[in-house]
Amino acid sequence: MKNLIYFCTLLIFSYQFPNVKGQNMILNPGFEELTNDFPYGWVRIITEGVNSYYVRASDETIHSGTHSMEIGRVFAEAWESTGFKTAAPIFIEPEKKYLLSFWYKMEGMDEFPKPLIIRFRVTRQQQSTPFVYRKMLSTTNEWTYIYWLLDTLPPDAISMELAFYLWIRTKGSVFIDDIELNEANQTEIAEYQEWRKTPLPQPVGNASSTSFQGTGNFRVLEDDERWWLVDPAGRATWAIACMGEIPGQGENSNIKLKKWLEKEYGGDRNKYARLQYELLEKWGFNSLAGWTPDPYARITEEKFSKEIRYMPMYRVLDLSNMGEDKGYYAKDNNGQEKNEPGHSFPDPFNPEWRQNAYNKASTMITQFRNKPWFAGWFIDNEIDFSSLFRYVWGEYSAQEFIQFLRNKYNNNINTLNEAWTSRFGSYNYTSFNDILSDKPEPAEWDDPLFIDFTAFERIMIQEYIDYTYNMVKNLDPRHLIISNRFDLGNMMCLYRTIDLWSRYDVIAVNIYPENLYIGFDRGELEILDWIHKQTGRPVIIGEWSVPAVDSKLYEFGPDPYNRPMHGSWSQAMMTQDERSEVYRTCMLQLASKPYIIGAAWFKTLDIDSKTKRANRGLINSEHNPYKEMVKMVCITNNEIIEKMNLPW
Repeated sequence: MKNLIYFCTLLIFSYQFPNVKGQNMILNPGFEELTNDFPYGWVRIITEGVNSYYVRASDETIHSGTHSMEIGRVFAEAWESTGFKTAAPIFIEPEKKYLLSFWYKMEGMDEFPKPLIIRFRVTRQQQSTPFVYRKMLSTTNEWTYIYWLLDTLPPDAISMELAFYLWIRTKGSVFIDDIELNEANQTEIAEYQEWRKTPLPQPVGNASSTSFQGTGNFRVLEDDERWWLVDPAGRATWAIACMGEIPGQGENSNIKLKKWLEKEYGGDRNKYARLQYELLEKWGFNSLAGWTPDPYARITEEKFSKEIRYMPMYRVLDLSNMGEDKGYYAKDNNGQEKNEPGHSFPDPFNPEWRQNAYNKASTMITQFRNKPWFAGWFIDNEIDFSSLFRYVWGEYSAQEFIQFLRNKYNNNINTLNEAWTSRFGSYNYTSFNDILSDKPEPAEWDDPLFIDFTAFERIMIQEYIDYTYNMVKNLDPRHLIISNRFDLGNMMCLYRTIDLWSRYDVIAVNIYPENLYIGFDRGELEILDWIHKQTGRPVIIGEWSVPAVDSKLYEFGPDPYNRPMHGSWSQAMMTQDERSEVYRTCMLQLASKPYIIGAAWFKTLDIDSKTKRANRGLINSEHNPYKEMVKMVCITNNEIIEKMNLPW
């Protein structure tokens, strides 16, 4: 997305908050005036391909007045927009600050804890492409008040469009009412800044009171208080991890730091790795995250052999991603592959993918198979599972799907025709092979096809899980086997299959806080709770972090490399002080969850390449640590170590 702008925003949940003052900039904010049964001043947003939806005025579920707006029973592709927006531009003055508030509640929204998106599309005088800013809201069964502060607009902003939409397929409904948008005064801003602070929970568990037998390898075990990561000697611990890096390594390597490494270290990657290793230990980290390169492994092995403090390592096998030129990914009925770069999902029955995955795994595992300081393998990273039930038409999956249908319908095509025929379509196949030619797909929630397609979706997921787990276990029976690193965007499609993932030793989640307030919000924490409850397995956070605007990596002006604003801008706090508050709150929130065994900060060095820029690091492009941030990182990490009595 090009020509992005940043404006710092926060959504706050509250039942009691000072009323927003001033003139409301929203027309028909309570949806009371109707034209042809639809609220005046608003228009629908319906993405092409949405088969069913409610976007309508409701007189049954209201917060005040006689109407609210309802969005519900959406059967659409994941991430597509189904909702409504302002019909006319809202003209703004960029030097001012604005407050948005409204009430919302949900009914029957069981598919995902963060289903609703609020979006501002900002028009700029000097940019032809409008910039989109959005936030995801958590489920709530009660009328809940939302408060959004827009306090950093680009200097050439002209107007904006406000939209509300569901981005998931759901049987439930959301109701929105009493919208206000006003200029913010100083009193409201001050009260808002104070209110957004979050109480700090306490870490759970005492590692020193727990004794396990050492097996010479890492494993996970549970005592009366919590799940623990257990080291080779049998000591209970909790992983406080960070990604070790080498300047100049990788496609998104920092340009300035690559030059700095040449100047200061003559490009010596191994020497630099020792410097950063010592820094991470000094800052209270006790583990190295999944993308850490080999020079750090050599340092860990050396320290382990000397029986001194070391940081165990993890690696990501990334078994689903074999390149865009491969033809063995899951496919829909148009032949479109589920092959977004870095997030692919294969046809799990395809023997070519299986062989390639085996070759890749065996090559990587050889290096660490017999290393006791190595903790475990992440199977994959952020696989795209969205609408997987539509992607049953890969060469080998399609054959398995037809066999599944033969078995279910006793090899009687007339029985299938009768079961599938409904108001959504009539079926008169003469053989099961006709289905391969036709390639139908479900049209709606009540379409009988949905039952069979989602049943086979589970079979595809189960096949992927069984193959990857068994294959890696055979290659390396000693180390932890950790699931795909689930990301927030794809979790919306996992409710039908999440129970299957309990096969792995640990479930991994990459979760970046929306920064609706200081810390993870209710929906984000509910996602973690739900994953543990459905799988019964401990959870590890594979990646998380938060950026800040004062890093100078989210500037509105011209960029020397014509780089777009990085997606992390929407999660950014204003300052490193605020960023450090988020670190402390989030880490204590995670340590207070008895099923979480650790969390990995992403990452050590800022992203400042020729294609990307983002404040994800603890060290800036001049190789200077962010002082406020690093100070709080050190305090927080050591507090967790002390309160949980961790051995390292």
